[in-house]
Amino acid sequence: MATLTFVVGIERFNAGIWGEVERRLAAAGVAAKLRIFNDAHIDRDDATLAAALADSDIVFVSLINMRAQADWLAAKLAASRAAAVFAYESMPEVMALTRVGEHRFKEKKGEAPKVFKLLMRLVTRGRDEDALYTYTKLVKVASKMLPLIPKKLAGFRTWLGVNLYWNQPDAANITEMVKLILRDVLDQPLDVAPVAIIPTMGCWDPRGGEFFADPDAYLKWARKQGRYKKGQPLVAVLGIRKHVVQRLSYLRELIEGLEARGFAVLPVFVSGIEAHVAVREWFAELPLDAFVSTMGFSIVGGPASSTKPGHYHETASDLLAKMDVPYVVAQPLLMQEEHEWHERGVHAMQSVVMYDLPEMDGVASTVALGAIRDGELTAVPDRIARAIDQVEGWIRLRRKPAAERRIALVLYDFPPGLGKAGTAALLDVPASVVALLRRLREEGYSIGRAPLEAEELTRRLAALASGEGSHPLPVSEYRRLLSAKTADRIERQWGQAPGDIAAAGRDAIRLDTLDFGNILIGLQPSMGTPGDPMKLLFDKSFAPHHQYAAFYAHLRGGWQADAIIHVGMHGTVEWMPGLQGALTADCWPDVMMGGVPHLYLYPLNNPAEASIARRRSYATVISHAVPPYARAGLYKQLAQLRNRLDDAADELEGALPELPRLADETLAQYHQRVAAHLQLLEQRLILDGLHVFGSAPERTRARALVEAAMDIPRNGLPGLASAMHSQGVEAAQIAMLRDALIDRCIMGREDPQRVWSALAKQAPLPNLSAYINEGRGIVTGLGRCGEELDALVHALDGGYVRPAYGADPVRSGAAALPSGRNIHGIDPWRLPTDLALERGRKMASLLIDRHRATHDGAWPRTVAQALWAMDTIKSEGEGLGVLLGLVGAEPVRDGQGKIFSYQLIPLEQLGRPRIDVLLDVSSVFRDTFQMTLDLLDDLFRRAALADESPEQNFLRANADAMLAAGRSREEATARIFTQAPGLYGTGVDEVIEESQWNDTEQLTDLYHHRNSHTTGGPRNGAAAPEVLRSMLGTVDHVFQAIDSVEYGLTDMSHYYGHSGVIQMAATRQRGTGVALSYAESFTGDVRLDDAAGLLRIEARSKFLNPKWYESMLAHGHAGAAEIGNRFTHLVGWGAVGSVDQWVFQDAAATFVLDDTMRRRLEALNPAAARNAVSRLIEANGRGMWQADDATLARLQELYADIEDRLEGVEVAA
Repeated sequence: MATLTFVVGIERFNAGIWGEVERRLAAAGVAAKLRIFNDAHIDRDDATLAAALADSDIVFVSLINMRAQADWLAAKLAASRAAAVFAYESMPEVMALTRVGEHRFKEKKGEAPKVFKLLMRLVTRGRDEDALYTYTKLVKVASKMLPLIPKKLAGFRTWLGVNLYWNQPDAANITEMVKLILRDVLDQPLDVAPVAIIPTMGCWDPRGGEFFADPDAYLKWARKQGRYKKGQPLVAVLGIRKHVVQRLSYLRELIEGLEARGFAVLPVFVSGIEAHVAVREWFAELPLDAFVSTMGFSIVGGPASSTKPGHYHETASDLLAKMDVPYVVAQPLLMQEEHEWHERGVHAMQSVVMYDLPEMDGVASTVALGAIRDGELTAVPDRIARAIDQVEGWIRLRRKPAAERRIALVLYDFPPGLGKAGTAALLDVPASVVALLRRLREEGYSIGRAPLEAEELTRRLAALASGEGSHPLPVSEYRRLLSAKTADRIERQWGQAPGDIAAAGRDAIRLDTLDFGNILIGLQPSMGTPGDPMKLLFDKSFAPHHQYAAFYAHLRGGWQADAIIHVGMHGTVEWMPGLQGALTADCWPDVMMGGVPHLYLYPLNNPAEASIARRRSYATVISHAVPPYARAGLYKQLAQLRNRLDDAADELEGALPELPRLADETLAQYHQRVAAHLQLLEQRLILDGLHVFGSAPERTRARALVEAAMDIPRNGLPGLASAMHSQGVEAAQIAMLRDALIDRCIMGREDPQRVWSALAKQAPLPNLSAYINEGRGIVTGLGRCGEELDALVHALDGGYVRPAYGADPVRSGAAALPSGRNIHGIDPWRLPTDLALERGRKMASLLIDRHRATHDGAWPRTVAQALWAMDTIKSEGEGLGVLLGLVGAEPVRDGQGKIFSYQLIPLEQLGRPRIDVLLDVSSVFRDTFQMTLDLLDDLFRRAALADESPEQNFLRANADAMLAAGRSREEATARIFTQAPGLYGTGVDEVIEESQWNDTEQLTDLYHHRNSHTTGGPRNGAAAPEVLRSMLGTVDHVFQAIDSVEYGLTDMSHYYGHSGVIQMAATRQRGTGVALSYAESFTGDVRLDDAAGLLRIEARSKFLNPKWYESMLAHGHAGAAEIGNRFTHLVGWGAVGSVDQWVFQDAAATFVLDDTMRRRLEALNPAAARNAVSRLIEANGRGMWQADDATLARLQELYADIEDRLEGVEVAA
C-alpha cells in the first residue's frame, strides 16, 4: 500500500474533507494510506511527522512560508525515501524541495518556470498587484497544454497537473489528484477522472451551494428569491473559495445572521489572491453599505501577502477608498484550537493574518468568529452576533441623517482630583472638542446648547468632575442594560449596585455626563478603586465597578449612541482584563464597547498603543499631529551665563550646580565644558505647546521639525549635516548652509543648486534635490494636518478612513504625514532594519564604553533593558539592535527578506564577551511582536547554552550559576519578562500618581508581582518571580532608549514605571548601586546619559524654561494640567533617586513660590496648582527634597489656601 504524507500550512481544520477523500479512495479500490499533518507539527518537532516523512512514498507540501519550518522539512526530506516531493504555494526554500521526475525549481531558489515569468509580464500590463492573480490564471491556462508537453518534461507535466487538481479543493478533485500521483509517480494502473474546474472567484448561495459567475447574476437571482429588495442595505461578504467549496458552516451562519438583521448580502468567494480584483471590478461599482472579509490577510495578495506585509497597502487603500464603505474583518482562527484561543489568546502567526495585514489596508474593526474544535472550523454564536453588531452599527451610522446621529465623546480624568479632567497626551482636549462641535454643527448635527468656547467647556468639565451636573442612572435602569452574566460577574466583586463608588443615593449611580441632545460629553470613570490602585493591580479576577460598567452601558443602550469617540491618548477601556486580541464574550473591553462604532483620536507617532485600542475595543483610529517643535534656547540666568564664561569657576558653579568643576580640570577646560553644556541646552528640541485636533501648524512653527528631520539618516541617505561634512564642508559653515537651504529652498521655493553654488563655493552636494524634496514634503504634510476633522467627519458618515504607517515625523519625515489616518504598525518580520541595527549597535557600544569607564574597565555582565512597542515601531527596531549588539548576534533573512533567526556572531569576530540581557518588555510589545519574542527567546536559549567559555559568554555564566542552584534549563535560559497575559502595565506609575505607596520596597514588590511572567517561544506567560530575582541579582546596568522629542523622562510616568523601578529592583537584589542610562536616539547623533544627568537637562531645557511653560499656559486648563503632571513625575523620579535638590527648589520657586505664576496656574486649573504644591510637600516628606522650614511652611499654607478655595467653589456650586 502506497503511503502519502501531506503537510499543509495554515489549514488545521480539514479533518472532514480528508476523511471524505479516504472514503472515496477506498470505494474505488485504491490502496493508499494518507497521513495528514500541518505546520503546527513542524513547530513542535513532531516525531510522528518526522517518521512519516522518512518512510513515505510521496510527500506533498503546501502553504509553508516560515524559514524555520522550511529548514526543518529540508533536513527531514534529505533522508526520505520518497519517490517524489510536491511543493506548492510556499516560500522559495520550500518550493526548492520539489522533485517530481526530472522537474526541479531553478537553482534551488524556488523560482517559477521561465515561460510563466514571460507570460506574467505580458498579462499583468504593469499592474504589480495582479502578478499573483495572473499566476493562478496561467496555471489553469497552461493545464490545457498538458497533452502538448513533451515526454522529457513528464515530471513537470505531473507537477502541473497535480497543482490543477489541488486548486479545485473539493473531495472529488483531491481524490482524483491522489490517483494521478499514484498513477504517474508510482505507476499504479488507475483511471483518473478529468479535473472538475471550480471558478476561482464568483458568488454563491450559502444555503443551496449554487455558484454564480458574478454579482449581477447573483443579485438578479436574489431579487427573484426576495433576498434583495430596492433600498435594502447591501453587505458584501468575502469568503475563501476553499471554505465555500467545502461548505464550512461559519460562512452560512454569518450570512444568515446578517440577513436576519434585515440586510441583503452579496456573498463573493475568491481563492485568496483575487480579492483585490473583486474589490476593483465588482464591489467598487455596487451600492454597498459595508464590506466584510472572512479571509483576513491583505486585500492584495491574500495569503501570499503574508510574506510581504504592507507591500501592496497603498494599492489596497486606493481600492478600498474608491469603494468607501466600512471594512470589517470577521474571521475564524484558522490555526488555533478553541481551548487554546480561550486560554492564550491569538497565536503569533494568526495575529499577522487577522490583524497586522488587514490593519495595513485600513480595517475598521476585527472580530474573531470561532476556532478549531474537533478538527473542524467552528463558529461561536456570540462572536457571530458581535461581528454582525459591528456591521449593523456602521450601517446605521451611514444611513442615518447627520441631524439624527447621536455621538458620545469620552474624555478622561485619571487620576481624579489632579486637574486632569478633559486632558490627554499632546492634545488640547477642550479646544479640540470645541473645534469638533463647531464642525459637526456645520455638517448638520444637532449639538443642542453644547459649549462652543474652550473656556466654557473647561468650566463645565471641572464642575462635572466635582459632581456638579452629573447624571444619576437609576439602578433599575442599570440592571436592565446589563446581561445577567455581566451583572453577576460585577456583583461578585463589588456587591449589589449602586455599590460604594460614585453612588447617587441608595438607588442610583452617578455618571459624569453632559447631555446636549444628540451630543453627549462624558468623563470616563476611574477603572479601579479610587485611592486603592493595589486592589486592581493584585486582583486577577478584576471586574469593573458599577459606575464604570454603568457608564458604557448607558452610552450603548440607555442613551443609544450611534458612535463613541474617545478623545486623545488614552482611556482605560482597551486596557481592561481579557485576551490580548480575538476577544471573547468574557473579555471586558468587548462587554463595555459592544457593537457601537468606535472612533479613537490618537497621536500619529504611537501606532503601538493605538493597535491595542483597535484590537481590544474595535476602534477605528484617527491620528492627530504632534505639537510643533522649537529649539529650547537660553533664558534668564542661562542667557546671561553665555556672556560670563570668563567668570570664576565658583560663580559659574553657583549658577549651574549640575556642572561642578572637576578636581583635575583647568579653568579653561571648565569654561569650555560650560560652553558646550549651554550649547546643548540651547539647541535642544522641545514641544511648543499642545496640538488642537483639526489644525495645522503655522509654517513658521514647522521649521524646527524640518531642521531636526533633515539631520536624520533616511531612505539610504545620511542626514543633511553628515552629508555636508562628508563633502568636506567645514563645521562652522554647515549650520549656515543648512539654515539657508531650509529657509530659502524648503520654506521658500528657491532653486537649491543655485543657493548651494552661491554659498558653498564648492562642488554640488550629492542628492541635494532629494533632501529638499523631503523637506518640502514635510512642510506640505504638516499643512494637511487640518484634514483630521475631515477624516473624523467622513468616518461618522460611515466612510472608509485611509490607513497610514504610524511614525515620528522627525525620524520618518514626510512619510509620517499627514495625520487624520487610521494608523498601523510595522512589518515585524523585518525588524530591525539595517539602519536601526547599525544605530542600535552604536548605542550598545556607547553603553559598554560608559560602563567600563565608570567601573574600572569591568565589563557589564548583565544589562537590564526596557523595550517598548512604541519605540520599536518608530525607530524600526533600534532597541532590538541594542540587544543584538550586547549579546553579539545579527539577523538572518530568508529568500523573501523576512528575518527568521538571530544568529550568534563568533566570539573571535565579536572581539569581546557576550553581555547577558534581562529584557523587560511592555505588555504592548508582548501583544504586538509575538514572533519577534519567539526569535529572541530562541537566541537567548542558544546563547545561554552555547559551547563557549563562561568568561567570554556571560549568558552562559549566568545560566550555569542558575543550573548549579537547582534551576531547570527552562528557568536558566529565561530572559524575557512582562506582565501576565491580558494584563497591562507595571502598576508602579499608578501607585505613585495616587500617592499610595510607603517605600521603595513596596514599589519593587509590586514590580516583581506584575512583571515576573516569562514570554517568548514556548513560554506561556507563567509567573517566575524567583527567576526574575535571580536575574536582577546579576544586573550591572539598566538601559532604555528614548526615541522621540515628545516623550522625555519628565513627560510621562512610564519611564520610572519601567526602567526606573528595574533599577530600584536590581539595586535591592544586589545590595549595591546599579547604573541607569538612557540613549536619546531621535536626532542624527545618538547621545547617552545617566538618568540624573538627563533629568537635569530636561529641567533646564524644558520644565523650567519659559518658552516651554508659556506655550503650555497658552492652552489654558490643558496646558496647566501638563505643568502639574511634571510635578508628579518629579516625585516618581525622586523615588528612583535621580532628582537633584536644585530641581525641586527651582520648580518650587518658578511655579509655586512666585505669586504671579501660581495665581495664573490657579486661575487656569486650580486642581493642577494644588497638585504642584502637594507634590512638593510629598517630596519633602519622603526625603527626596530637603526644603527649609520657611519654604515648607509656605507650601503648607498655600496648599491649605488652594484646598479651601476649591472646596468653596464646590460648596457654592
